[in-house]
Amino acid sequence: MYRLIYKSRPNGTMDWEQVRTILHQSEQNNEQHGITGLLLATPNHFLQVIEGKYEEVNKLFMKIAHDPRHGQIQLISFDLIDSRLFAGWGMKGLGLFDFNNEQAKLLKTKYGESNGDIQFPLDSWQALALINDLQMLQAPPEWKQAQ
Repeated sequence: MYRLIYKSRPNGTMDWEQVRTILHQSEQNNEQHGITGLLLATPNHFLQVIEGKYEEVNKLFMKIAHDPRHGQIQLISFDLIDSRLFAGWGMKGLGLFDFNNEQAKLLKTKYGESNGDIQFPLDSWQALALINDLQMLQAPPEWKQAQ
């Protein structure tokens, strides 16, 4: 089992409805390939965690790297793991579009700021810590396709 983390910038601005469409498509495709993960999105940045078998994770990342919706892709990590963090989620989504100003300020202080957004880390542990912080704050809307 492997976990890949990358960050990128959307080519053009992204809104929550566009992200929901991506999540819906991803969840359907990922379940067929044993992939789980999380997509964290802002209007100007993506941070994604992908978990699964080596071949499937690698194949998906190559597809993402050639997706015209992504630019400035930076691989953060690609590691062997003991267990999944996002089991049961074909693709969990967190969107930081209508974020509480006080909580956003706290996260910007902790992780830094880039173009008005929270700076997405380039270290896997910090990226996972950011995701954990966001889940603990329960501020951003979550999305999962209705069963």
